[in-house]
Amino acid sequence: MAQMHKLEVVNEVQCCGDKIYRSFTSSAPQLPKYLPKTILSVQVNAEGENRLGTDFVWKFIPDDESATVTNKARLTAVDNENKSVTWTVVEGDTLKYFDSFNFNLDVTPKFGGTSLVKWSVEYEKNNADVPDPIGLMKTLETME
Repeated sequence: MAQMHKLEVVNEVQCCGDKIYRSFTSSAPQLPKYLPKTILSVQVNAEGENRLGTDFVWKFIPDDESATVTNKARLTAVDNENKSVTWTVVEGDTLKYFDSFNFNLDVTPKFGGTSLVKWSVEYEKNNADVPDPIGLMKTLETME
């Protein structure tokens, strides 16, 4: 039986929670303007909406690689009130190494215009030799 794994990173950022949350959800296609070295493009099939089933096609460069990674990820959980969203990778490069792969973003606004941003990934490797996605976690950790 395959084993699920989970990794998390948490950052405090100097930005209001609503803006961070919108940046990675309803305004995601604008991210390459702000993170051009990491995120090359984001396409959304229902731009401006955060609803279950919305597909995002992310094209990015993980921290530990020079190769571009492209994944189609579907929104599988959305809680706009609590600024939490989960994407499940349904197509793309990541599924060459993982049987399942989920990204979760939780944004918690704090006083003074700062926010805690927690990224977590849950994944199932397709074999024991596949390394944990440490480079991806470093990339998520540095996105502010």
